[in-house]
Amino acid sequence: MASYYAIAVLSMLAVSIAIGHALDEKTLSTTLYLKQSFTEEQRTLATDTVIINWVLKDGPNASANTLGHAEGLTTHADPAKNYWVTIMDMVFEGGRLAGSTLKVMGLHGSIHDSNDGHGQWSVMGGTGELTMARGIINYKIIQEDGASRTFELCIYVYYTSTQRI
Repeated sequence: MASYYAIAVLSMLAVSIAIGHALDEKTLSTTLYLKQSFTEEQRTLATDTVIINWVLKDGPNASANTLGHAEGLTTHADPAKNYWVTIMDMVFEGGRLAGSTLKVMGLHGSIHDSNDGHGQWSVMGGTGELTMARGIINYKIIQEDGASRTFELCIYVYYTSTQRI
């Protein structure tokens, strides 16, 4: 009989913990801009693989504030469609998210591809204020020429505040 009471108490405890953590979840919904310079913030590692350190800004113009960098790798996955697989950490160095990161992965093409420069990336983790982040980034390439490309990033993520950990 005592074991039934123990199971009931443990079940109620597990449910209350799960409900408590679900209520602690926060959301981030913001628009940022990623500037890819073909000659400056990246270097070739191997054929069709590039190490990136693209600039993350709060606006599309050159005068916009730099908030951090997207650091990682991009690989030419489908040369026929000009699609690249990109795996990066968005490292926030300024603004309210300074000291935080987002782990991001997905495909991107060019402004001239079949999606007209639109796409979506996965957010699969984060650190700092964005601990345990998960969500999506809808991107649109808003500028592209022979020297650079600018992505408009609409970021939608859920995360757990570091105050609860």
